[in-house]
Amino acid sequence: MNASNEKRGVETIVNGAIVREAYPKNWYVAQVQMKCEKKTAQKLSALGYETFVPVQSEIHQWSDRRKKVEKIVIPLVVFVRSDEETVKEIEKLSFVYRLLRAPGDCKPAKIPCEQMDQFKFMLGNCDSEITLESLEIKKGDRVRIVRGNLKGLEGFITGISDSKSKVSIVIDYIGCASIKIDKTDLVLVKE
Repeated sequence: MNASNEKRGVETIVNGAIVREAYPKNWYVAQVQMKCEKKTAQKLSALGYETFVPVQSEIHQWSDRRKKVEKIVIPLVVFVRSDEETVKEIEKLSFVYRLLRAPGDCKPAKIPCEQMDQFKFMLGNCDSEITLESLEIKKGDRVRIVRGNLKGLEGFITGISDSKSKVSIVIDYIGCASIKIDKTDLVLVKE
């Protein structure tokens, strides 16, 4: 298979039928307007995209009645499954604000299918409310700087204040060099 065929997908004939090798699809996060998550998902589905809006049922109590309502678990977000080539088209749509990007990256952030499967399983099978919390960086974590002049530098968190973290790099036999850096400029490094 040559490079141009890999990029565009390939049609081959197998047992008399045309088989198309598809681009690998990933999940992406489309950021949308408040209270438009379901409507945006419907529009994207109508265009042929696989979408997912995480909702959870709740019972609301009023003085005269009780009602089961669906609560959006992650407001302003619609998950969209697409390949790298066509995901660029999603961002051009008027009803999509933008696609989520990893800090310091210009490409849309890919959500692994396994994580989405686990999240869907959790939503479908839990009895209590699901809450989302940001990953907290704590003392001792290995991190990488993703913005600024030190982009790419890896080190360890040796101290934390409200908005800044102290990142240190070890210099064998001497000690460690440290710098204070904004928490939003850091990502955890998986070991």
